[in-house]
Amino acid sequence: MGTARYDGLADEYAAFLETNAPYYELAAKLLRELLEAGSGRCIDLGCGTGRFIGVAADLGWDVTGVDLSADQLRLASGPELIQADATAVPLPDASFDAGYSTFTHTDIDDFAGLVAEARRLIRPGGRFVYIGNHPCFVGPVQAPPVLHPGYRRGGRWDAASAPGSTAGGWRMRLGSYVHVPLGEILEAFAGMRLVRAVEPDDGREYPSMIALAFDR
Repeated sequence: MGTARYDGLADEYAAFLETNAPYYELAAKLLRELLEAGSGRCIDLGCGTGRFIGVAADLGWDVTGVDLSADQLRLASGPELIQADATAVPLPDASFDAGYSTFTHTDIDDFAGLVAEARRLIRPGGRFVYIGNHPCFVGPVQAPPVLHPGYRRGGRWDAASAPGSTAGGWRMRLGSYVHVPLGEILEAFAGMRLVRAVEPDDGREYPSMIALAFDR
């Protein structure tokens, strides 16, 4: 099992989400649009504090949240919460009718492994949605709207030494983060059918978020 870097920081992270609520409300809107209403089981891989579980539940899904951090799960609510690595969930193949993951590619060391696990867990024909910070414009080594060196260097970065890190920001507090270039993100979904790709307009001249919907 990997390292639960958010343990001991869950309350602080929850406060960060509230401070930046409009950004995450935009993500919730995109999740509603891309996941769509349905019935059956839906998995939230890397659910954290469970901020988006209610969104999927309101669409009619029975949501199972999975996260490595027991501290994060302490703040989450849902009918089924599992402490596990999102790349190795202890559940059978094709256990779910749909799934999603939000803002995980900047935290998990093996994003392709997370997507592969989604592909294993979701039945053929099921929908999988990914929403996260846009890697080209607000990735961990780019502070908008100024682009800093480092886009092509994927992997985990030490926050203190990453170009463009915000002094006193959440990522500096967390200590490190992962950068996955856009090409690697898209390649992780090989074998799934792209349904929609959205770069939402939040009033800025560049997209800060990317949302992708795939059918298994």
